[in-house]
Amino acid sequence: MTASNAHPAAVHLGDGIYRIPCQFAADGIVHLYYIDAPEPVLIDTGVSATPERDLLPALSDIGLDLRAVRHIFTTHGHWDHMGGHGSMREIAPRALVYIQPADAYLLDRLEAHTFGYITYMPRALGDATELKAVMAQMASNIVCPVRADVLVLDGHRIDIGGGRTIRAVHTPGHSRGSMSYFLEDAKTLFTGDAIQGLGGGVGRLPLVFDDSRAYRATIARVAGISPDRLCLGHAFTGLPGGTEASPVREGAIARQFLEESGQAAKAIEETMRRVVASGDGGFVVVARTVLQRLVSDLGVTLDEEGLNRRAIATLHAFYRELTGSPPPV
Repeated sequence: MTASNAHPAAVHLGDGIYRIPCQFAADGIVHLYYIDAPEPVLIDTGVSATPERDLLPALSDIGLDLRAVRHIFTTHGHWDHMGGHGSMREIAPRALVYIQPADAYLLDRLEAHTFGYITYMPRALGDATELKAVMAQMASNIVCPVRADVLVLDGHRIDIGGGRTIRAVHTPGHSRGSMSYFLEDAKTLFTGDAIQGLGGGVGRLPLVFDDSRAYRATIARVAGISPDRLCLGHAFTGLPGGTEASPVREGAIARQFLEESGQAAKAIEETMRRVVASGDGGFVVVARTVLQRLVSDLGVTLDEEGLNRRAIATLHAFYRELTGSPPPV
């Protein structure tokens, strides 16, 4: 964005695919994708303000019309990917909304977010101030309820016209209902947040809210599909000294990013396993020890408390897998 152009520019990736970087919250960027086809496609919608503020003008600049969208594919039900679904209903009322059944409840009510994944960190740490702030942020960025038109399942193929087909690929872990979408003729897989390398910034970990075991299986499955192009929901970073932060990975870089994502998940699991085996002093104690060990292994940064708050949800998912503990309350 520039001062004279307050909305983002749509970037053509080839094959009629456009990437649109959209701001959310104070410093977040989510990457949404438009496929120019006889039945135009939108991959995710950002937050409530995104469609009108960002998508409509960005596409208009290149002669495309957001109102023509016929398919809205939801990679998962988290706020920065589905918060704009309700707004899109008004802009493109003929569009069908697709979501995997396990995440469909996140379209129904705000409380599914405020008492779910997005508040795992403050609940796990007992931080009432942060909990209140996150709840307020969700209320101002999500439009719900939103009707899901299609509960899309693994292997479902959708014809978007012109001989082009999109295949749904279930890729759980980040959320149970995470769904990737494979544009078959372009060998392009839109993954949302399903695979994250080391997450959305230097010194972090991938965000795995729901199922650490499924997350590792997802990485292996996508590697088996061998897409020519990965279109991610954020500019995820690879391992230290590895692939640079980018929302789009192609060819050998895509394969390397998948390998690095697998290596990162393995390092987290093995470290958590060793720490828990040496004595479980409770989650916060375990998390602090794991993070200290991952400073050298994965370049994790720590705060003055010896923690990394952006990593707490992920560590709790791996902790639950090994100990059978419930989600934070």
